[in-house]
This record gives sequence, C-alpha cells and structure tokens, in this order.
Amino acid sequence: MFIGHFAVGLISKKNDNLPSLAMMFLAVQWLDLVWPILVLFGIESLSIDPGNTKLTHLSFDYYPYSHSLLAAFVWSLILGSCYFLFTKNRRGFLIMGGLVMSHWVLDLITHRPDLPLSPFSETKVGLGLWNYPIIEIALEVLVYGLGAFLYFKSSSFKRKISLWILIAFLLVIHLMNLFGPPPPNTMAVAWSANLMWLIILWAWWIEKKPSHIL
Repeated sequence: MFIGHFAVGLISKKNDNLPSLAMMFLAVQWLDLVWPILVLFGIESLSIDPGNTKLTHLSFDYYPYSHSLLAAFVWSLILGSCYFLFTKNRRGFLIMGGLVMSHWVLDLITHRPDLPLSPFSETKVGLGLWNYPIIEIALEVLVYGLGAFLYFKSSSFKRKISLWILIAFLLVIHLMNLFGPPPPNTMAVAWSANLMWLIILWAWWIEKKPSHIL
C-alpha cells in the first residue's frame, strides 16, 4: 500500500487544527521512513521477487524493527510523545500515535503473511489483499480520492494548485510501482524510498502561510 497511507493522513486532517498535513504524512508513513534507513545499514532486508504477490515485486524478508506489531506500537508512542513534548497538544499525541499504528493495520490488510508480531517472534501475519489486484487498486484509489476531496473541502490554504499537483504526483508514482518493471536492486529501492521526505516537505509547503513582502 502506498497512496492508501496518505489517504488516511488527508482524511484525518480537518480544518486548520494541529497537527499539520506534513505531520500527518510523517506519522502515516513513519514505518516506511524508518525502514529504508534500516535497510541501508543492513539491519533489515528485502529482495526482488517478481510475483511475490500479484501487485508487488518485493519480498520483505526481515523488517521486525520497523514493521512488527510491537515495533509499530513503540514507534507510535515515541512519535506521539515527541509531538506532545514540543506542542503540549494531548489530542495531537493521540492522533500522531494512531496514525503511526494505522500504517501497520493497512499493511496487515494488503501484505501476504510477512509482518512479524514482534522482533522476538517468528509468527508473521498478513491478509494478502495484494493478491486481489482489481479489488485492492479500486479500494485504494477510491479512498485516496475521498481523502483528497475531504482535505480540500475542510482545510483553508492558499496553494491549492500545489496540492493537486502533489495528489496527481503520488497517484502517478503509485501506478508506476504497480505496473512498472521490477527495480534493479534492493539498494535502489532503499535509496528511492528515502525520497518520501520530500513529500512531507511538499505537504508543509502547501499549508505554509505565504510571506508578504512590504
């Protein structure tokens, strides 16, 4: 799942209350922001395996510190606590923590049984929606479109064109991931995944109040 995670962030962002859209995106993708760093350091691993599921060329061989249920819970507490430390916003603490956990729940629905319950357990889970391409693609795109529409209607920001360019850009990347060729190697996957930080910066720019030159 890719744009489905962003959809949750878009749906959760209402009006102009904190957390910002950038923080929402940070939270919903936190596990996938930690994961490529751990892969680059050799702590977690993946392999290129065309046909691993009907919608992905990747086999997530070992990622208990970013994507196990226990790790997701710990990361949700850490990110939520950090947000509360800087903002003293209790509601924001719950939102940020919940959004981190939402990533694991959505991965549970889409992945084959490759999600560990903890770094100390061999048990892996996954409902395998990626093996039902038509249903998965339709649901993910539908929820993503709904999220974009609700965010546009409920939030007040100036850079509306930038928003729709971002929405279209993420959709294109999603379709390329689904229908494009397998990546050349695992390091290319890990390095490209780190570009997700630019999406968060883009979301920050969309909501940033324009400066007025006197």
